[in-house]
Formats: sequence, C-alpha cells, structure tokens
Amino acid sequence: MKPFFTIVLLTMTFYSFGQTSKQTISKNKLDSLKVVLEEMVDKDQNIRRILIDSIGLDSPNAGPYLNRMMEIDSENQEKLSLILDNYGWIEQSKIGLKASDAFFYVIQHSNQSLIIKWFPEFKRLANIGEANKVSCAMMEDRLLMWQGKKQIYGSQANIFREDKQLAIWPIQDPKNVNKRRMKIGFELTVEKNAERLKALYNVNEKLPKNSKK
Repeated sequence: MKPFFTIVLLTMTFYSFGQTSKQTISKNKLDSLKVVLEEMVDKDQNIRRILIDSIGLDSPNAGPYLNRMMEIDSENQEKLSLILDNYGWIEQSKIGLKASDAFFYVIQHSNQSLIIKWFPEFKRLANIGEANKVSCAMMEDRLLMWQGKKQIYGSQANIFREDKQLAIWPIQDPKNVNKRRMKIGFELTVEKNAERLKALYNVNEKLPKNSKK
C-alpha cells in the first residue's frame, strides 16, 4: 500500500471515531479520497483497455496482463474496503463522477459477496441521483447472472452455451428490454451492445441447465 494512501486512511480512521459518516468527511478529506478513488478508476480501466483493445482476451499473450488485472483488482478492493468501512458509499455530489465510478468498478470486478453487501446502498443512491443509474443496472444484471437468474437490462455476457461462444446472458421479458434500457439511460440497444462485446444474442436464450431458477 502506498504511503500516501496509508496516511489518508490513518487520518480518516482517527477523524471518524465515534461519529457518523456524514459528520466525518471534511473538504480536505474528500479531496484526498477523490485522488485515491480516481487512481483506482484509472488502474482498473487502463489494464482492461490494454487487454481488450490491444492484446485481446483470447490472445496467447494475454496471460501476464490477466494476472496484472487480478493484482490491480485485489489492490483496489483492499483500498476501497477501508473507505467503505469508514465512510460507506460516498455520494456522487461530494466526490465527482470519476471518483464515484470507483465504487462501481471495484465492486463490480470483485465477488458476489461484496456485490450482495453493497448493491442495496448503490441502488438507493442511484434512485436519488447520487450514483450512476446505468452502472447500478449493470451491477444488478451481474448479480442476477451470478445467481443463475435472468438479467433485466441485457448488459452481461458470458460463456455458458454448449458451443462455448460468448453470448448475452438470458433476459427477463426480452421483448421490452430496449425500453427498459432507454428508460434507465443506456445509449445502446441490447443488439448493439452485443455487437460491441462481440457476443451472440438470442432473444429466446434459455438459462443453462445447471442454473438456479
């Protein structure tokens, strides 16, 4: 852990002792947190851009980059967990759009237990305009997929078919999925998103046989 971040967290812990999160975060603390959170976003997205745009996930040279991505994800999760434990999910209006995205990216790229723990708070903030509604929808889709259920917005793709092709995970009420996407703020239709992901899309896709219902 970098010295700068260690100092920030030690200061935050001392300042928050015996107080609620809304009382503890001063302007200076928010500025410090913003730097740390924006750095997490850069690291999370930069390694993924290299993998997807330059190397390719299916490239034989992808191994070292995948390992580095997992290292970055682990480092980010450790840092974000400390922030969440001290302050909870900080409102977008307090730290800005990019820093706010760190909460989404790091938790989205973590594990099911962390998503289950923090998704309700994410959704609460999204509903009052203090977090990104599209990102919240993506996290909800991912959680449903991991639980073996049909997703709502068609944002998630996975390799679950017998032909081993990347495909859009089955969707609830696919007839109206693009209406739901438009209402929540997605820019692309589910068909265009599938093209972007280079994933197959079958409007009648069924859940895998070993999925929970």
